[in-house]
Amino acid sequence: MANLEFRQIQLNLNAPVGPLNDVRRMRIMDAVGEGFAPQPVPIAGAIALVNPVSREAIFMNENQIQYTCDGMPAQFSPSRVETLLGAIRDTLLLEDRFPMILQVIAHQDANGSAFEKTVEAFTPIPPPTLRSYFPGLRGLGLRITFEESPYICDLRIEPLFSDPAYFFIQFNAGSQQTAQSIASTVDDTANWLNRLQGDIGDVIQEILGA
Repeated sequence: MANLEFRQIQLNLNAPVGPLNDVRRMRIMDAVGEGFAPQPVPIAGAIALVNPVSREAIFMNENQIQYTCDGMPAQFSPSRVETLLGAIRDTLLLEDRFPMILQVIAHQDANGSAFEKTVEAFTPIPPPTLRSYFPGLRGLGLRITFEESPYICDLRIEPLFSDPAYFFIQFNAGSQQTAQSIASTVDDTANWLNRLQGDIGDVIQEILGA
């Protein structure tokens, strides 16, 4: 079975940004450089900048800095992300210490019906028996939570309901109240991505019977 294909990688920093007036918004746009354009946001006091070429986005409000990249696959460049977030940090004169939350969305080819495969793989109950309990059963989801200090992690595997030829996989890792530098946060993000393609990915394959 094919490796996970990252579709979206999102890094959230809990940050005391403060009010984003027009002057600060212009300084942030100058800091991130050309390619990012402001987009309407239905949240008062927030700012969203989108780079349609690189498929990156930056969202900010008074308490948060969020970086997102997506694609097929999503391309996460540690050096670029560290540069972008560092430029915002320096522009806003923030201390280089942030709790973080990472969210990764991935798809994987099921080589068949993900609905059927999850019914077979995720419970010891025989599929006919399970279907007798739930006559309209389509598929099952699995959620695994674990701690790897300073992170609390959450791994979810289920059929991709919009296209059951694929599995939908979501991984979250939050540092809770542990604050780290942007450099450390980006390094940890790259490490989690590598592990999703490595040892954690191997566990996912075993769970799915690949």
